[in-house]
Amino acid sequence: MHTKFRPLAAVAAVAVAAALITGCTSNASGDSGKVSITVAGQPSKENPDQLKAFNQKVETFNKANADIKVTGEESDWNASTFQALVAGGKLPTVFYVPFTEIQGVIARQQAIDLTDSLTKDSDVNRINPSILSVAKASNGHIYGVPTAAYSMGLLYNRALFAKAGLDPDKPPTTWDEVRSAAKKIQDATGVQGFGAMTKDNTGGWVLTAMSYANGSTIQSKDGKKAKLDNDATREALQFYRELRWDDNTFGSNFLVGYNDAMSMLAGGKVGMIVQGADAYTTVVQSLGMKADDFGLAPLPQASKGIGTLGGGSVAIVSPKATPDQVKAALKWIDFASFKKYGSESAAVTNAKAAAADKLPVGAPELPLFDQATTDRYYGWIADEINVPRKNFSAYFSSAQSLPLVPEPSTKAQEIYSVMDNVVQSVLTQQNADIDALLSDAQKKAQAVIDAG
Repeated sequence: MHTKFRPLAAVAAVAVAAALITGCTSNASGDSGKVSITVAGQPSKENPDQLKAFNQKVETFNKANADIKVTGEESDWNASTFQALVAGGKLPTVFYVPFTEIQGVIARQQAIDLTDSLTKDSDVNRINPSILSVAKASNGHIYGVPTAAYSMGLLYNRALFAKAGLDPDKPPTTWDEVRSAAKKIQDATGVQGFGAMTKDNTGGWVLTAMSYANGSTIQSKDGKKAKLDNDATREALQFYRELRWDDNTFGSNFLVGYNDAMSMLAGGKVGMIVQGADAYTTVVQSLGMKADDFGLAPLPQASKGIGTLGGGSVAIVSPKATPDQVKAALKWIDFASFKKYGSESAAVTNAKAAAADKLPVGAPELPLFDQATTDRYYGWIADEINVPRKNFSAYFSSAQSLPLVPEPSTKAQEIYSVMDNVVQSVLTQQNADIDALLSDAQKKAQAVIDAG
């Protein structure tokens, strides 16, 4: 749920991250021969530390680029105001939109085509192909630069795996293996084998991810048709039913939100959950789970699986930007978001500062760049890494190849809410009619879409 956006707790984290990597924008010509651009994402005065860091970044950039003047703006993504910004000609030169929105932005010609402006050695050319594809049109042209990304994965407790006689370094790769592991964990430890979120739109979020893994989206690509009633979603719900009613490995609490699930994992009260793969900092740093107990695997895929649900932020350039402003904008995006991946000194400086503040360095995340660039970056900061990255090798090995499928582009949160009710029904009613539940949910989801 990251891009239309993720559950409440995660949304806040993403918003902060986006604010720290963004800049200001402007479509006016610069004074004194300078090219002037404005960049979105400037923190407000209510966040003085973030504002200070942002201003320092702008100042550093301006000093290093005497022919460019960057000015920050506080505007950020809001579905209800974005169209007005574009229509009024007030869209910053550089603006950040969620993964779910970028295809609509491209279709409405609200972002400039960047393909011909990207140099051969541009950092954009090294972005993980599965991530960069989110910002491409059907003709392969690039209309945005992904600056942050996450994907859904299988989070698990390595200590519980070991107690159950399972190899923590060989997590499940199929849903049948997940089911078997859940049973072994519960039988051996008495701890709930598998769990899932069910409320506050999170039940629908995870069910959507599992639908992707089983082979179908829940909405047409153009966002106009609901597709909840499909075999992939049916199989995911049948999986839930089997763990809940046949195996009794799904626990007894079926009103579980984002924070509940994270606390359960951190407290050793569940063996496995489907969750955002970037949860390490929250679960370990904030909730106190032992670093060596945190396990992360790619989301298991059925034979017809189409990939894992993912989200993030894409930098676009205003369609009103001049060629010189486009060049300046790309230079800013590179500086603001990618500097640590291209400069060893910047990478080491940032890592040392984070380690000094006792923050995780090297926490698992969806690699933004290709394998060579990713490996080079982690080689630079090797001495500062304080996270057991070897424990996540299965996830890392899939990161470049497992397709990233965006969230539904239309009314995702409202549709997730409809799906919450379906998940809760299957988990609380032994004889729940899955076909009838999906048929009803399909009608409700379509009504949500049609309401505009």
